[in-house]
This record gives sequence, structure tokens and C-alpha cells, in this order.
Amino acid sequence: MPYPLVSEESLKSWYLGWRDECEKAWARVPPTECPQVIENTTGAEFDWATEVATIIEQLRKILEEEGDKLFEVRGAEIIHRALPDHEALRDPEFWYWMASVPGRELIEMRYPYKEKIPTREDWEASGKTEKPSFLPARANFVSPDAKEVLFFRLWIRAEMSRLVDDSGYDPYEYTGGGTEFWRSHLLRVLYAQHRPFLQAFVDFQFPGPDRDKPALGVEEIRQLAKDLSKACANVSVELFDRDQSKAFIERVWARTSSARAWVKG
Repeated sequence: MPYPLVSEESLKSWYLGWRDECEKAWARVPPTECPQVIENTTGAEFDWATEVATIIEQLRKILEEEGDKLFEVRGAEIIHRALPDHEALRDPEFWYWMASVPGRELIEMRYPYKEKIPTREDWEASGKTEKPSFLPARANFVSPDAKEVLFFRLWIRAEMSRLVDDSGYDPYEYTGGGTEFWRSHLLRVLYAQHRPFLQAFVDFQFPGPDRDKPALGVEEIRQLAKDLSKACANVSVELFDRDQSKAFIERVWARTSSARAWVKG
């Protein structure tokens, strides 16, 4: 069955038009048009409109009931369980469609406009040239790095971290941890593409059963991530199992990062 998609060029143009409408209204307003949707005929039959609408509704309830903190943790599992192994999931333009058409309002809920907006007159009098940003960041809808697009970011988080062996454990045990930790130190780095290493790093930084309390502070984890990137250039982490990965991370922290990390005294 064909799957829906929106081209990168079309979506960028749509977002710019929406931004212009908001600046004209001097407020966040709904876009007057939807981006152009086209179909790709590759892949098995699947009712995308119905299934994606169900996913969006489940995600909306999580956001309303549990808030930002758990949205990406719980959302990653929901979207990964619901979507089939289909060619569409390997096409960034499918995720552009999901973000800009069925998922647009949810992204607006996830990123509400929180700043106090000056009146147009006050802004003009201030002499500033940069106008207020009324919309969620464009990368949540379209980005050269698809991992920045909200719904793909959730799906790939679960795909990268899931347990693939029949161990009897929750396959999504390792999707936990803070959003910034995931975006900065897992989704954007090469070493996290090896599942056992990623799982060991999640264990290291979020060791508790709920994975809600980080072991290291912001500056410490940044330093460790930098040192891991350097250290991984000299080893084949893809040969490590989870225990070996854990020992490697602990060794890098003990020998280099802990000595250099900025810590409040």
C-alpha cells in the first residue's frame, strides 16, 4: 500500500510560510495550508492514516497526563510498538509527513510558546532586528538529520536501545533517561549505534529502576561524552558486550573525565 510523505523542499517552504503568517498576526496561529502530500508505492499494505492517528492520540494523553518529563520515554515505546517494520520507516519524508500533517498540533502542544511576547510597537521601538520565534523549532518537522524530527526521534530511540534477545526482560528497558542526555550524548554520536554500548551508557548515567535520576551532573556528563568519543576512536566498541562496554565507560570516567570535569565546589 502506498505510504504518505512530504518532500523536504516542500516542507521547508510550508514552514517558512507558516512562520510568515505568525509574524503577520504577531502570534502563533494555525497554518492556512497543509504541506503537499504525495504517495510512495513501496512496501506492504498498512492503514497509515488510522494507525498514526491512534498513535498521536496516545502520545497526546501522555503529554497531558504525565507531562514533558516522561513524554519521550513513554512515547518512544508507544510509537515503536505500533508501527510495523516497513519501508516507510526508513524514509525521512514519511516522518516529515507525520510531523507536519497528523502530528502538527501535538508538536505545538509539546513546545508551547512560553515567552512573553512584546507588542509589535514595543518590538519596533526596541530596535531589534530578530523577530520573536512563535513556532516550535523547524527541526521538529524537517531536518537534514532526521533524528531531530520529533516522531523519528522517538522511534529511533526505542529502536537503538531495545533488547533484541529473548531474555524475558522488558525490551524497552533502556529507553529511559533524560531527553537532553539522549539527544546530545546518544542520538548524535557514533558509539551509541552499538546497542550493548548504548545500554551500558544508559545504565551508567541512569542506574535506578525508574531511570529518572542522573548519576553525573551536566558538566560531568558532557566531559565524559567528549572523552568517550575520543577513546572509542582507538577501540572497536562493536565487539564489546554490555559488561565490557560498562567496564570501558567506567574506566574512561575514572581515568580522565572525573579529573577534568567541572564540579561545583
